[in-house]
Amino acid sequence: VKHNGRLISHAVKRLVEDYESNPKSVLFQILTMLFEVCGARHDIYASDLHEAAVDDIVFKLAELARKGLVDDNYSSKRKDLKNFKENLVTFWDSLVLECQNGPLFDDNLFTTIKDYVVAISCTPPRVYRQVASLVGLQLVTSFISVAKTLSGQRETTQRQLNAEKKKHSDGPAVESLNKRLSITHENITYLEESMRKIFSGLFMHRYRDVDPEIRMLCIKSLGIWVVSYPSLFLQDIYLKYLGWTLNDKNAGVRRTSILALQSLYDVDDNIPSLGLFTERFYSRMIQLADDIDISVAVPAIGLIKQLLRHQLLSDDDLGPLYDLLIDEPPMIRRAIGELVYDHLIAQNCKTPSVARGTRVLKDCTLMLPCLVIK
Repeated sequence: VKHNGRLISHAVKRLVEDYESNPKSVLFQILTMLFEVCGARHDIYASDLHEAAVDDIVFKLAELARKGLVDDNYSSKRKDLKNFKENLVTFWDSLVLECQNGPLFDDNLFTTIKDYVVAISCTPPRVYRQVASLVGLQLVTSFISVAKTLSGQRETTQRQLNAEKKKHSDGPAVESLNKRLSITHENITYLEESMRKIFSGLFMHRYRDVDPEIRMLCIKSLGIWVVSYPSLFLQDIYLKYLGWTLNDKNAGVRRTSILALQSLYDVDDNIPSLGLFTERFYSRMIQLADDIDISVAVPAIGLIKQLLRHQLLSDDDLGPLYDLLIDEPPMIRRAIGELVYDHLIAQNCKTPSVARGTRVLKDCTLMLPCLVIK
């Protein structure tokens, strides 16, 4: 993980193969790797992990950091660690995928890993929180990949079962399909419960971490989860975090939230589920078009264009935006100009209604000079 990422796939396969014959040894190897990538110069042995509680081990790790016995691999500028984050993500993703036909569901390996990751993410040392957050969030992303595969298998099995039942057959084929369907459903339920536990144990605390990079990482991950697994995450209990972070004091976090929402509104099938969320947060989205930071304002204008495309905003809601047509930064003028042109001119001027056409034509005439963007 620290150096040669090309060996990760081979190392993971070896770990999974060895787990069948010696699960305790493999669990110890994985956990000590976790402690080491966090930077802890620890002297924790297998017997310690088997006898001590998770909180006791994590307290030891925190004490090492307090004494200065920790290396910051996460933020290091060393050339040999330039791929550290990428390799770390690859390792955990590979481990989940390699275990999907066995250890992932044994209620031991990943349950223990999850407990340690969540506990470490709540410790005072910043580097511990950074690494544990990256690992925990990636676990959810990888769980989603497996859950989606299983969902496809469940649908296929259900179709096969329905076909068998139409034959009025209650033989071994139906029994086998029923058993397979039940196991697949149980595994999906297990993964979704694991996602919820990481969300409540890690995300709900770290999305407001003092470190803006951790906050950005949380919001970026949530955006990925909602789009890739809407059956679980496309709910207001999760969406509200994307809305709340539109008010974050850090421009990078605000921008990350906007980009996540852009991906969300880009999927037409998501729109019916976004009514309450949009009603609650659309005013803030409009305000961000005039954000002090251009890297936030420009994508916010793009987000407003999406809301208009889905008819989630009225023309009256756009009033505050017209002043930006004469705003100083060219990027803002260009983005607002495109919005006004696309929405008011290109669309409304096609409307045959005389009354509406007269009003819009007047708007068009007044705004045309402003739309000449240099």
